[in-house]
Amino acid sequence: MSEYVRVIEQEDEGIGLMKALSILSANEHRNTSRWELVEKQCFKNGRLDETHIYVMSVYDKPDPHFEPTKFLVFEIEAMAKSYIMEDIENQLAELREEYDDED
Repeated sequence: MSEYVRVIEQEDEGIGLMKALSILSANEHRNTSRWELVEKQCFKNGRLDETHIYVMSVYDKPDPHFEPTKFLVFEIEAMAKSYIMEDIENQLAELREEYDDED
């Protein structure tokens, strides 16, 4: 595992990439529970030129609605945050209903 992936795993701000992947997998975002963290290192003239880190959705069987797609790290975190916000909104709606029922 390279230093770039270790840095991503040790993130303290926000939900972090590993937690985001866990959330997307649990919610079967894009109709899959399999996500892969990919680190691609590109060399030029025998030296490391670039390192690309992205996440890819993986499908065991072809899906008629989705195909494997690459996402940048910040996109994965944003999608996971939307699931968290949706859950918070649902919990607030339930609390409001309970409060209204008491009145």
